[in-house]
Amino acid sequence: MRLIISRLIVVALIGAAAFFIWQKAPEQNRAIPHCPVFQLTGFHCSGCGSLRAVHSLLHGDFARAWTMNPLTVMLLPLIAVLAAEELLLGRHRLTQQIRPAYLWILLATFIIFGIIRNLPFYPFTCLAPH
Repeated sequence: MRLIISRLIVVALIGAAAFFIWQKAPEQNRAIPHCPVFQLTGFHCSGCGSLRAVHSLLHGDFARAWTMNPLTVMLLPLIAVLAAEELLLGRHRLTQQIRPAYLWILLATFIIFGIIRNLPFYPFTCLAPH
């Protein structure tokens, strides 16, 4: 019973967060802080533009979401499937079945994406949120 309640709480929190992001664009919402990496360094981290991308996706604007953060747009379906398996089926894939090599690949992907989106020439300038 405790497991069901905790899963319902997680689903409710995700729904509330999605509603909060859907309701008002992150760049217009003072409750959402700006990226500290960008503020301190002037460089876009791998996550820069993710909230704006999710906001655009929630409004059905896939093209704008892609311009904000293509990595987020590509990873969200995977995250959604893994979360659904975890919450609905209780398979615990995240904690038991993911090999360490996959985590290293994911970390390398974030680092490489963070580097190339800050390169000052085309086509890499298209990866920065705009």
